[in-house]
Amino acid sequence: DVLDLDAQLIEVVSEGNRHIASVRFRGMVLEDKAGPATPFDEVWNLIKPVGGSGGWTVAGIQQMN
Repeated sequence: DVLDLDAQLIEVVSEGNRHIASVRFRGMVLEDKAGPATPFDEVWNLIKPVGGSGGWTVAGIQQMN
């Protein structure tokens, strides 16, 4: 369960025939109902064709911790 979530758009660029967006997600997650909540801090890199023929897809996830 995600208990707290903050998202921040870091950057959007157009490169060749695609748009690239980087979004930083931070918050608290509960992986085990009996366990404590743990923090997470990740940057998701998303891509989308410039022509608009498809939606955003995840190209990579980078752990910041």
